[in-house]
This record gives sequence, structure tokens and C-alpha cells, in this order.
Amino acid sequence: MSSKAQAVIQDFNSLPQIEQLAVYEAITRKVTPSDYEPLSDEDLAAIAAETFELLDQEENRCQSR
Repeated sequence: MSSKAQAVIQDFNSLPQIEQLAVYEAITRKVTPSDYEPLSDEDLAAIAAETFELLDQEENRCQSR
């Protein structure tokens, strides 16, 4: 990954979660699966792990209210 792409990810991570969601939605509307090669099993597993981690964090925030 280029340093420019890493900077985008770092900036994305510094956004509030609601803004991260808005960026995510904008990207998913723009990028189509046919634009890229299929993801490997390792990529899919990493994405799933990150998704579940984010869901766990969200669930923990809801329980602490």
C-alpha cells in the first residue's frame, strides 16, 4: 500500500464513527466488484475478523449506557 493510501486510512480511522460510516457507504456505492479481482480467503477472513471486532465494540458501547 502506498504512503498516500496509508494516510487516507489513518485519516479515516481518526474520523468519528458516524463519519466513517458515511465514507464507507460512499465508497461501496462507487466501487463495483467487477472493478477488482476476487478477494482471497485470507482477505475475506481478515475483513470478517475486523467486522466482528467493530460489531463487538459497538455492542459494548451500547451495553455501557
